[in-house]
Amino acid sequence: ALADAVGKAGFDMLLTANNHCHDTGTEGLKRTLEQVRSRNLATLGTQLSDGEKKYAVTDVNGIKIGMICYTYETDNRADTVALNGLPLKAEDKNLVNAFEYNALDTFSAELDANLAAMEADGAEATMVYLHWGDEYQLTQNANQTRIAQRICDLGVDVIVGGHPHVVQPMDLLESTVDPDHKTVCLYSMRNAVSNQR
Repeated sequence: ALADAVGKAGFDMLLTANNHCHDTGTEGLKRTLEQVRSRNLATLGTQLSDGEKKYAVTDVNGIKIGMICYTYETDNRADTVALNGLPLKAEDKNLVNAFEYNALDTFSAELDANLAAMEADGAEATMVYLHWGDEYQLTQNANQTRIAQRICDLGVDVIVGGHPHVVQPMDLLESTVDPDHKTVCLYSMRNAVSNQR
């Protein structure tokens, strides 16, 4: 019903990578994608198989925008992906675009490769959606600030965050690599619709 309502409201794409996307296991993660896609809605952040692209390049008013979505992991072991404390099966860990706060070099390398693939697919601008930060905090934390600067230095144009459930600041970041590059960063957009307090 929610997928039907979202489609009828005019949305074209849903971000599906978040700390709850695996709460009902791999079966639930895949069922969500199947239900959403069956309503002709694109998804970003989770995949049905390891062979799917982890990003999308979409024409928006004549501009090709490369987009990718990631969520934070809750496990510090390099060989495991866990969301909300629930580990994914080893064969399914590539179904979710996820990053570990303590392994930012790995995250940067993966994101850089995806950005290059987006550019090869014609992207003229790039956006990264991140599920990150601390719930109910009105300002970004040190991890968000550090990650945002790394993403800016990779050349991304826009960062849009979620997870805190409240609005957090917007910033215009300057690259430490390319003095001419700037990145718009919205640390958290809050909830649009939620039963949350």
